[in-house]
Amino acid sequence: MQPSIHEDSLSQLYKDQYLLLDKAPLRHAYFDSSRTNVFIMLNAWGVPVQESVLKDDLKPLEVLPHQFALHRRLSNNTQHAERVEFRNKYENSIFVTTGDLTLYKRFDYVHSLGFGNIIFLDRNDIDSAIQKIDSLLAQPPSFIAWTIEVSPTGDHEKIQQTMQKIAEFEKKHPDVRFVIQGTHRPVLCRPEIRNNYKSHWVPAAILN
Repeated sequence: MQPSIHEDSLSQLYKDQYLLLDKAPLRHAYFDSSRTNVFIMLNAWGVPVQESVLKDDLKPLEVLPHQFALHRRLSNNTQHAERVEFRNKYENSIFVTTGDLTLYKRFDYVHSLGFGNIIFLDRNDIDSAIQKIDSLLAQPPSFIAWTIEVSPTGDHEKIQQTMQKIAEFEKKHPDVRFVIQGTHRPVLCRPEIRNNYKSHWVPAAILN
């Protein structure tokens, strides 16, 4: 584990059961140049104080080859996460989002992240996004980045439903590297909900 990781706020169970990753973008460590990569961010998916809640969130992915991690995130906003994690220079890269073009002032920065193609779909329409990405994988680009608007309050039932859909989709593409991570803990919610999450950690799952 790298010494730059701040782990003070994490329980011993988290330290024992998850790989701890510092603030460096996950693509630096997990982008596989030999195949197509789909990097997914779930907005407002954070690390809960209660460890069993995260275990339930990740359960649909356990049937796949996987590595689960906790990733340091310095800022609790989506724009920061997308700028850091999705900036790229890969040939034939595509950004897909099920969010609104105006959310988080995306229009002001998303075109500067290096994507050859940017696709905006209806908010929260996960099925349409999966169909679109499935069609893109017929002639696969090297890098697909996909942000999903799940729940601003971190609704775990919705998160688990989304994970189940991602897992089923991943099963169709075992040769594709999938990396899933949160943007930040829920912040657009009541303080008592927000305080149930670690301030600067997000979950991550590396599949295949």
